[in-house]
Order: sequence, then structure tokens, then C-alpha cells
Amino acid sequence: MKTIFTLLLVNTILLNAEAETVFKLSEAIDKKLVRVNMSGARSDTSFKGEYSSHYGPCIAMEVSSAVNENLNIQLEYGYKLVPDDSTLQTMIVTQTLIVKLSPKQKKNYRIYAMCSEAHDGGPSPDAKFVLRHRATGNLLGVTELLNRKKYQGDAAQNAVWCFTNNYELNSIYSTDTIMMYTLRRFVAKAKGIDLKKIYETPEATNSYVEPVRTFTTRTVYSGSLSYSFSRTSKIMIALFDEDNHMKKVYVNNETQREGEYTYNYQIGSDEMNDKKHYLRMFRDGRLAEEISIIPSQ
Repeated sequence: MKTIFTLLLVNTILLNAEAETVFKLSEAIDKKLVRVNMSGARSDTSFKGEYSSHYGPCIAMEVSSAVNENLNIQLEYGYKLVPDDSTLQTMIVTQTLIVKLSPKQKKNYRIYAMCSEAHDGGPSPDAKFVLRHRATGNLLGVTELLNRKKYQGDAAQNAVWCFTNNYELNSIYSTDTIMMYTLRRFVAKAKGIDLKKIYETPEATNSYVEPVRTFTTRTVYSGSLSYSFSRTSKIMIALFDEDNHMKKVYVNNETQREGEYTYNYQIGSDEMNDKKHYLRMFRDGRLAEEISIIPSQ
């Protein structure tokens, strides 16, 4: 019995000795353990989930180990990424990232982040970013919620803007009502808004342009795309501008069974750059439905 206890004690000591220290990314940079380059991420049509140029996995990071040892590094939610171009938005990390590096190893990652300045431009692949301080207060609180619940879409982005740009509570909209009400409830409690207002939902419309609410310099256009089919198909729904650049992917080659479907969409005037946009549904790789979204003059 004594021998077994001794072996267990020795194994525990060895395991503890081999445990690796986890560094915060800011700490690893300060200690010159790694070299980091961050930029806006290029469009990735293989990504399965909702994303855009300014939320989701929209920041690319190249990280290189500068030491001859294994490294465990953590980039936590809530940290701010500041662009070298002041006309672009400061981004905020919305999902904690774990980085594991072998000695002298280089790796590439995509960081989940969201814009924190609604009226500045979104990140582009040419834009460079640097890691700065962590947010505090309600802004840190909402990123903790997004990280924990894995809310990374348009509704979550608007929840961030409720704190950074004073967006209205009903700007948080999603067909996923559990997510929508969870986000609205958090914002309402944090800002002292009557909880009854979390159930106010803007009306969707089948027409291609219907401004549903206006902020200081931002109009939100909302509507719905409905379709049906009689056999299982692969569906892609994406937003394009008039130059045929894909701006957002809502449904990424998802296999859908026969039946009727409705997708409610929203797009802000600050995302449109005064350009006509198209919400397009592709069925088995072919364009099947299209809605035009025209900015008001």
C-alpha cells in the first residue's frame, strides 16, 4: 500500500513539474516570447456560420515563437485591437483564443472580434492592428456573454454597439429569439431600460427596402427572403454589393430538407457605402432568389 502511495505521489510531482505556464498574449508580447502580426482577414467561403467583414472571425493573426520552448498563450475576450488607420474601427475580441506553439514555431489564426465604433470603416486585409488594453465595465461584460454563449452574429454586434454607440435596444434582432432576448435582457439590465422593451420587435417586410428605424447617421433596412422547394438541396444565402463583392454569408452551403423557409435580414446604411446591395439565395450552386436593397437618398 505504501509503495502505491509513493508511486502516486511521484507521478503527481512529475505532472506538476511538466505543467506549462499559460501566458496572456499581452504578456507574451511584452516578454518578447512571440512576434505577432494582425490584419483584417480575407473572406473565407469555407467558414460555416454567420460572419462579415466586421464581426465573426474577421481578424487574421500570425504569431511566431521567439524561444526554444513550448508556449501556451491565451488571448482573452474583451481585449481591444487598434488599427493603424484612424478611419477604421477599433475591434474588440469576442471569443477567447488558445495558442499553442512549439519552439520557434509560426502559426496563423483567425480571431473572433467585433467593431466598437459603428461609424468608422471595417477591417480590411490591408489594415494592420495592434493589441491594446482590455475593456472594462459593461463592454467587458457583454463580450463575456458573447464568449460564453458563442453569440457571434449581427445581433451580437448590435449589442456591442448598444454600449459603444448608444444603439437602441430593438436594433438587436435575430430569428433566434433565445439569443435575441438574452442579448436584449443583458443590455436592458446594464443600461437601466424597462425590461418590457426587450419584447419590442421591428416589423419585417417583404419589400426590398423598408427603413425600420433611424439612428444619428444610420438607417437599418430589414425584410425577409422566403423560398420553398420539394427536394433536399444545398443552400447558400449571402449579401453582395453592386460590384458583386460578397459582404456577408448567412447560410453557407447548408443542406436543407424540402419545405418552406423564411430568412429575416437586416443591413445598416453604414455598411452599404451608398451602394445597391443584393441578398441572394443559391440552390445547389445556382442563383434561385434575389432581393435588391437600395439605399435611400
